[in-house]
Amino acid sequence: MVWSSLRFCAVLELLVMVFQVAGVAALCVHRLVSVGRWRDRGRIGYIVALVGLGVAGALCGRHDSEFALFAGGTMTVLLIGMTIGSGQTDATSATRGLAGA
Repeated sequence: MVWSSLRFCAVLELLVMVFQVAGVAALCVHRLVSVGRWRDRGRIGYIVALVGLGVAGALCGRHDSEFALFAGGTMTVLLIGMTIGSGQTDATSATRGLAGA
């Protein structure tokens, strides 16, 4: 008796799509919320989405699915989105200048 009519490859492709959406949502939460628990939850969700995309993309690649390319591209965009920008740097830090006579 067949449990489901879905192929294993189709389930992996759905997982790639779910992790893509979750990764973008977590990145937006992490970048848009300034402080608090939601910022930490966004960071943790972002990391889980990256790991999930890596695993699901690798398994899709084993099944010769094109979704492996989509997973890799999304991982690249998510990594760039996390590393670019001002982040939490302090722009008002004191700089030492030369004192003129």
